[in-house]
Amino acid sequence: MAVDTDPSAIEQAVLDLIAKEASIERSKIELGATLKELDVHSLDAVQIVFSIEDKFNITVPEDQSQYATVTVQQLIDGVVKLVAAQHGG
Repeated sequence: MAVDTDPSAIEQAVLDLIAKEASIERSKIELGATLKELDVHSLDAVQIVFSIEDKFNITVPEDQSQYATVTVQQLIDGVVKLVAAQHGG
């Protein structure tokens, strides 16, 4: 399955995954908030990372999966960079 490398498509997909895995209304996810601030529990955060890795066929480095300090926007930016690197972008 081809991975969409368009940053806006990646952003939408990551937001969808966060909403699904953490059972949060998508409209309540703010780009400037950390997952901790969104009340995402650590096990849900781990599942979000696994889902992102599976969807985009990437490996998220541990420093980018520190959800107490990384904002949703920083997570998305990291995924965009990883996808671009993985797919020759």
